[in-house]
Amino acid sequence: MKKVVLFNLALVLGLITSSGQNNKCDCKADLDFIIEKLKVTPSYKRQIKGQKEIQFNKTYASIVSKINYNTTVEECFKFLAKQITVIEDFHINLYANTKYFKKSDMGDDEKLSDFLQSNTFKLHPKSTLNLDSLRDQLTMSIKEGIEGIYILGTTTIEIGILKMDDNTYQGIVLASDHPLWTRGQIFLYVYKNKFDKYNIIQHDIYSRHLKMFNSITYENGRLLNLKKNGFHNNFEFKTDKTSNWELKTINDSVQYIYMGNFNRSSANREQADLFLNKLKDELNAPNIIVDLRSNSGGASKVSQAFFKLLRKSKAQLFIITNSFTISNGEQFTVKLKNLDNSKHLGQTTYGALAYGSNYGKLHQTPSGHFSFYPTDMDFHNEYYKYEGYGIIPDVKLGFNSDWIEQTLAIIYESK
Repeated sequence: MKKVVLFNLALVLGLITSSGQNNKCDCKADLDFIIEKLKVTPSYKRQIKGQKEIQFNKTYASIVSKINYNTTVEECFKFLAKQITVIEDFHINLYANTKYFKKSDMGDDEKLSDFLQSNTFKLHPKSTLNLDSLRDQLTMSIKEGIEGIYILGTTTIEIGILKMDDNTYQGIVLASDHPLWTRGQIFLYVYKNKFDKYNIIQHDIYSRHLKMFNSITYENGRLLNLKKNGFHNNFEFKTDKTSNWELKTINDSVQYIYMGNFNRSSANREQADLFLNKLKDELNAPNIIVDLRSNSGGASKVSQAFFKLLRKSKAQLFIITNSFTISNGEQFTVKLKNLDNSKHLGQTTYGALAYGSNYGKLHQTPSGHFSFYPTDMDFHNEYYKYEGYGIIPDVKLGFNSDWIEQTLAIIYESK
């Protein structure tokens, strides 16, 4: 315990990081540009009034006071993200345009060597903490908390997530056999928000450009594409997916439907129409499982036909969602949940359904370093109460056993 206390004291008094990429940008011009675009969005017009307008303007003034000619692209990205997230609209996004390395060049020794000798790599933000002590500290972290040691996606890179202050964390590389990442480099920044979720600014593993992910749930040891040591199950995901549209008859009393998205592309709409006709012909069980795990949304023009079909059904509906069920997938969930013959199971949804983008237009900022993705669709009256929070299930499913098996048990118990 003494070692932990001394380490924490050293952290508070002595934590420093080296500067990030040394390329600069006119961050003030980019900030003003984004604010101009924000002000025409439905979410800005709906929300930025009274105290919220004061908060928005204070955030702007605070950022401007910190911007100078030495502001790096990485610092500017974080400033812009901070301003954007004053508005509760989790369809809005920000992208960094500069990509420093190509995944396709991983097999090119000369290009890899050039990158490792570049300032982009050498000056990447890096923690000066003792990494062995940090590992000991994080190994003893409370299992339920966000602090701890994680594996990044399908790699073997270990990321230690460390609390910096009440609402801020850093993700530091603790171990890596990946040629583009070394121990001590900072891989991501995490900020706790008012929804008890996390806004994340993360580097791409190959191109190293920054990406923004807002209002991410931490549950079952998972934070986006990071999985905490000691958490091995992933039952909140459908791992046997073979198609975007699936219908299975489990037994005489239960049928299973999976819908992966409601994308309005011509190819997906064609498949959706075929699937709808299949359901009309074959859906007849008294209990129907509607699996919307990781449904990435799309258009009501696609989903509404399925809602109308299920609304007419006399079957008992069991809707399954996870924290990656988003957008029109969430709107579809709300509609089904409001039916008398439905029960919502699983995990609270993402919480991005009150607004949307019909045209999907990207706006490049004056510096050229960033692109801004605004929203232009307004579903505020129907769905704003879920924005950020997500849709809470009637029954939360556990993370230690198969979710379809858990759902079947609930169905059989209800007979």
